[in-house]
Formats: sequence, C-alpha cells, structure tokens
Amino acid sequence: MIISFFSTGTGGGAAPVDYLTAREVLAYDENRNLIRDDNGQPQTKIRDPLPEVLHGNPDQTRDLIDASSNKWSYTAGVISFADSDDPSPAAQQEAIELFEALAFAGLEADQYDCLWVRHVHEGNVELHFCTPRLELATGRALNIAPPGHEAAFSTLRDVLNKTHGWADPLDPERAREVRATIEAPTRAHGRDALHDWILDQISVGTITDRASMIDTLTDAG
Repeated sequence: MIISFFSTGTGGGAAPVDYLTAREVLAYDENRNLIRDDNGQPQTKIRDPLPEVLHGNPDQTRDLIDASSNKWSYTAGVISFADSDDPSPAAQQEAIELFEALAFAGLEADQYDCLWVRHVHEGNVELHFCTPRLELATGRALNIAPPGHEAAFSTLRDVLNKTHGWADPLDPERAREVRATIEAPTRAHGRDALHDWILDQISVGTITDRASMIDTLTDAG
C-alpha cells in the first residue's frame, strides 16, 4: 500500500471531483498508452465497477472548492493497495480514519470536508480523497500536506503495511505490485506527441481552459 498526494490543487472543484466520480474515462492499454480508434480519436471506457462514494458529498466538496479564494484550493490523492493486499472493508475504513486523524489532527469533524471515493475497476483497491483547503469554522487556509509531510504519511503507510502484511513499496521484490498513479497519462516525448496528447485531453473535456491545462500537465509530471 502507498499513500500518494497529487501535484494538482488549483482551480475549481469540478475537475477533481468529477474525476473521482466519473462513469466514463479515457482508455489506456497495459503499457499506459492511450487507445485510439481507426480515425485516431481517443477511446473511452466505462469504469466497471463504478466508483463508490464512501464518505462525504461530491456536490458539497465541489462547492467548497469553488468558494475558496485561495490559489491552492484543494488537496487530492490516493491510498493505493497492491493487487495482493486485498484489504477488507474494515481495514479500508481503518486506513481512512487513521489518515484523517493524521491529516486533520486537532480538528473536529465539522471543521473540515473530505470526500472519499473507492475505485476498483483497475483490479486493485484505491481510496481516493479530495479535500478543500479550508478550515470550515473560520474559512482560513488548511494545508494537510505542508513541506515535510512525506515523513509523517510514510510512517503511517509503514505501520499499516506491517500491521496488515500489505505490500511494502520499499521492498524491491514487491515494489512493482503497488501502483503509484491511476489512469495517469504516459509522458509524451517530443513537442508533437505532447501536442497530440493535449488535444486528446481537450476532446474529452479534461482540459477546458489554461488553468485546467496546467493542472493536467503538472499531474502528468
């Protein structure tokens, strides 16, 4: 199991929330190459099973992100399990609760908003989270991943992996079992390939303006 924070976090709430809950997404092959039809148009696929909202309200999370006046308006990421982990529902809930206890330490439940959506359509369990960077009682900025946050969340990861016998990403023999990102685009090599990839994202609605283009490119690395 790994805990990953995505590099995106600016713009409105539609992009991150809709990604978590979308029924249809771009289709990639096993080598993470975008699948195209005979005319070169990108193909999409239906997530099966569909995403499942575990905690939170997508509309509320989207509205809170939209209401933020901060440049960095949300934090998103994933707790991603290896195929071999097969975490029980109770263990998944434990991971969520311990993550929130660390991320929102010192806050009551009504002082923050965090949307959790489970993805299993790729064969493994992924618990995606998206939280507005707002402390709800005061409206002040709330950053759950400040500089240096990696150490704390790595410790949480290691404790959970050891407790449950889940795949350790630091173990060379098991590292490849854990997926670091989901449905992330293959890095395009060269100007033309990058340009084509951007056009694909525009055609399916992932990129709608300059801000969403920057977010998408940043998330692609």
